[in-house]
Amino acid sequence: MNSKAAKTATIARRHSLHSRMTVLSHTHPLVLQLENDLLPLFRAALPPLVAAAPQVLASVFAFSSGTASAFEDYHFGISCLLGEVPEDAPEEVALLVSVTGLDASARLSAKIVWGQPSGLVEAQTELLDGELPALHAALPGLLASLQQAVCRGRPNVTGA
Repeated sequence: MNSKAAKTATIARRHSLHSRMTVLSHTHPLVLQLENDLLPLFRAALPPLVAAAPQVLASVFAFSSGTASAFEDYHFGISCLLGEVPEDAPEEVALLVSVTGLDASARLSAKIVWGQPSGLVEAQTELLDGELPALHAALPGLLASLQQAVCRGRPNVTGA
């Protein structure tokens, strides 16, 4: 399977898994609120991203992490797999919204991050639990930063 076909298959698997499920609906109220707010917003952001950079495979994702018995962290976002990139360059850039520490005091963060080998964070914001209005206020700028990164096709070496 060629690289483009493999990327397409990965995106299709992610989309088919996440488009018909919710992220463990029995969980923390903040996670439920984020899921209800972010996933539709992120799905609506896909067409403009793809229109701006047709070579990109973009998908919405949601997943949990933590110990086997407690899901302490949740992550929501948009993953953009780039077309042809040099072997030593990242092939993915993502908008990542995370809520961590649900077992103690929850923290929200949102960032634009490049995949390996770069791992560069181009833009980010840290928020406390209950700061959903601040997250919503930051999202248009983060979506614009994601679109700029996708169109550029490489990390911004000077930062955001």
